[in-house]
Amino acid sequence: MPTEQCLPYSFVKQLHAGEFRLIQSISHEYKFKKGEYVFTADQSDHSVYIMLTGRVKISRISQLGNEMIQWFCMPGDIFGISGENNLSNKVYAQTITDCVILKIRKIDFNQLMLEEPRLSLLVIDQLSTRIHALGDMVLYMASDSANIRFVKLMQYLGNNYGQTNEDSIYIDIPTTHQDIADMIGACRQTVSGIISEYKRAGIVDINRNGMHIHKPEQLSNRLKH
Repeated sequence: MPTEQCLPYSFVKQLHAGEFRLIQSISHEYKFKKGEYVFTADQSDHSVYIMLTGRVKISRISQLGNEMIQWFCMPGDIFGISGENNLSNKVYAQTITDCVILKIRKIDFNQLMLEEPRLSLLVIDQLSTRIHALGDMVLYMASDSANIRFVKLMQYLGNNYGQTNEDSIYIDIPTTHQDIADMIGACRQTVSGIISEYKRAGIVDINRNGMHIHKPEQLSNRLKH
């Protein structure tokens, strides 16, 4: 099993020990340095990946050439199952920390799912969760103001990737102001101003080590104004 703690709903967290051993038997382990690409938008890679340690961002390039972050992969997550690493999808996966990742040929993984139907159900559940998350991202982009989009994004990241500690939430994803801007469809200068405002109020703090929501209730109250 992964040496780094998995989120409760991750793919690996739901596997039985025997199922994980079967996956290991058809996979190869790779180590990536921070900033390296697992796959890029100009290559077709018929593989499935499982995160053991580290963080990866899955992004798409818009028609204007801008990066659009779609989701983050955490320890225990699986990606590549929905064909995002096919050449036609213009999607790439880049590490945002040092990572250890299992790589499995998709043909071998598909055969394993035929032999182990419970794995297929877990994969369907993962895909459903991801579709729901992407739907949420579309809603954020349609919100009235960059400020509201920022608040909703922080809530989404906290709910899906956060670790609750007493009254605060820590999101262990190294993030830049540009990353946040890409996710809510705003310019970096606007986002930097919003983050500074929330930091001065003691509500949110974002840096390259991660994100802290110090006052979740006050963050939610911003949606009522």
